[in-house]
Amino acid sequence: MWKKWLVCWEVLGVKIRNRWDELKKKEEMALIAFIMAAVPDEDLCLECIRALEQGGCDLLELGVPFTDPLADGEVIERFHHRGVRRGLNLKRGLDFAARVRDACQLPLILFSYYNPILQMGLDKFAGDCRSAGVEAVIVPDLPLDELGRLAGQGLELIPMLAPSSTLSRVQMAAELDPAFIYCVSVRGVTGLRSLPEMEIKDYLQKVRRVSTAPLALGFGISQPEQVRAFREQADGVVIGSALAQIIEEYESRPALLPGILEKRCQALKLLS
Repeated sequence: MWKKWLVCWEVLGVKIRNRWDELKKKEEMALIAFIMAAVPDEDLCLECIRALEQGGCDLLELGVPFTDPLADGEVIERFHHRGVRRGLNLKRGLDFAARVRDACQLPLILFSYYNPILQMGLDKFAGDCRSAGVEAVIVPDLPLDELGRLAGQGLELIPMLAPSSTLSRVQMAAELDPAFIYCVSVRGVTGLRSLPEMEIKDYLQKVRRVSTAPLALGFGISQPEQVRAFREQADGVVIGSALAQIIEEYESRPALLPGILEKRCQALKLLS
């Protein structure tokens, strides 16, 4: 049943696929940064994004603030709630995405929970994504077998897998022929933590045996040694909570914040 949707998915995602191809030729891992849209504020957030690009970030995940972010840990959850208190929502997140598109060259992935998308309407959401320059969408609370609700809208959808994913679900993700597969590192939410290295390597190898799509490892990645540890199994890493923690620490000193983020990205990218 997936096959009939794939033609529509070719509309977007080209920049993401091209970036993975470039990285593969250079034998580099992708560094994917997650940042919450317009938090702490729009201008400072844009400065942070430019710094991430300068530091070597390859792809950008832009989060949409939501009231009940089930997949996110304590640090990013605080950013969700800060955004909600400021009245940020999916529409304003997409408006901000258009500013990001004009400010940098990073391929843009929108990270949104499903309820705001449903409330906006699937057709309008897809059209607004295209207008804003969004290349792909991650919906963490929409199961693989429900992705059909967004299929056929001309969007590139990024499936998520976890160490607990069954072989049939891994095959389902592979059949989507996605720009990449987001491989969650642990059974839990985002956040800084130590990772069970051998378990994750076995899990990534299981996915690799089924899919030819690039694999991006996320949730809990924060240190250069973690990037080094999974270099042979993963094609990229997603950094989120570590960046959010830096933003929290330095937002009261905005002149310093972009430089700190740029240096963190450079340190991680050197090991890719």
